[in-house]
Amino acid sequence: MKILALETTEKFGSVALLEGSRVLAEMMLPKDRRSSQTLHPALQTLLSTAQITPQDIGCVAVVAGPGSFTGLRVGVTAAKVFAYTTGARVVALDTFQTIASAVPHTGVISVGVDAQRGEVVAAVLRQSAEGQIEMVKEPAVIAVSDWWEHSGQYDDLLFAGPALERWGSKAPPHLVLAEESGWFPTASAAGKLAAERIASELFDGVWSLLPIYSRLSAAEEKRNLG
Repeated sequence: MKILALETTEKFGSVALLEGSRVLAEMMLPKDRRSSQTLHPALQTLLSTAQITPQDIGCVAVVAGPGSFTGLRVGVTAAKVFAYTTGARVVALDTFQTIASAVPHTGVISVGVDAQRGEVVAAVLRQSAEGQIEMVKEPAVIAVSDWWEHSGQYDDLLFAGPALERWGSKAPPHLVLAEESGWFPTASAAGKLAAERIASELFDGVWSLLPIYSRLSAAEEKRNLG
């Protein structure tokens, strides 16, 4: 099955085309504009270059979050529209598993996504030698200082995730951080995870697909307080 994978959880992102778990092509979205402007042209270029029509795609995979409010909406909306218009199935992945699956570390990985206000959304995962990802500690919004404390709770712990872009330089020196290339989710990693889900017939509903937010937006919180 051909898979179209979308990743727009941060300001920018990537798109990829796969045949099963084999990556056929991947494109990074331009960094001089936001994904809302660049995603559609990138998808057109990706499919055209590979000489594949939208109807050839059997599944669209999307990283549904957590991440940037705008980025999540762009990616999830694009996935839903594509699936609805072509009849493709849908697989939604979370940011944590997508990142952990691509980090070359057999053991425990703490993945953090910046939640603003000195907080991160952090989850702890374990990757087996066979590449299987297991959730050890469910995602939670915690203070950055509490995120660092994960190092004392697990042996051979590696820190990863987009929160390191903001907080990595402030991390205690004894912590082990992933290479910068492993901080962010990629469309190719999402597509490979989706291939595993497809093999087990684990699809998501087009109409029930929603972004995974770490918290309400500032406008929504203000409205609730009012």
